[in-house]
Amino acid sequence: MDENVPQCPPLGGLKMAYPKVSRAFLGYLPGSGRSVRSGLLFGLLLLGACEGPQRVRISPPFNPAAARKMLEPGTNQIVGTALMWLSSGGVLSCAGDSATLYPATPYAREWARLTYETLEPTNARPQGFYYRSKEDGPSNLAVDSHFPETGRTVACNGDGHFTFDQVADGEFYLVARLIWQHHIWDEYGFFYGKQYHSREGTVMKRIRIQGGQKVTASLKWSVPNSRYDLW
Repeated sequence: MDENVPQCPPLGGLKMAYPKVSRAFLGYLPGSGRSVRSGLLFGLLLLGACEGPQRVRISPPFNPAAARKMLEPGTNQIVGTALMWLSSGGVLSCAGDSATLYPATPYAREWARLTYETLEPTNARPQGFYYRSKEDGPSNLAVDSHFPETGRTVACNGDGHFTFDQVADGEFYLVARLIWQHHIWDEYGFFYGKQYHSREGTVMKRIRIQGGQKVTASLKWSVPNSRYDLW
């Protein structure tokens, strides 16, 4: 069972755990009307707490052993940069954060599709470049708790560059976290004081590598769409 899926008790379990509340909820609690109304309200709140957005389970099940096998040392290298320029001058990159390589297992393919590839596309986005911002909200996926543990993570340098050495042959999903580089301004200082925390998020790109290759993964986007700036 996925640990991230909230488990809510059935009505019978609620009656066993909270007999007075459930009796009030069902209208059987003797006593004053005020007691009944209070119990009814509390019972509705308890039930309502379990009524959040439906979590989506990823199929097929996650296979940690297969993912770890794909992370064994190899002869390839991946270098890249994660960077976004907003048309108003704001800059977001993975500088001060990290990039992670996930083996493209069947589980990871479905995770990538549901997390990134189903978002509303934009014609301005480079081909193969997927971006999920804070504005898109959290994914409603019930992700296996072992899945993040099987990624390989490296730090990005001050320019948003990263390097993965000794990568095995295969297919991977490269995910980098973008954070607002508040110390970088446009040359005229036009957007001084503007906040870009809401534009922070993650970018994803699929990579295939084999035979001792050195692959450059460019996750760069100069955003021309006013949807992503604050002017």
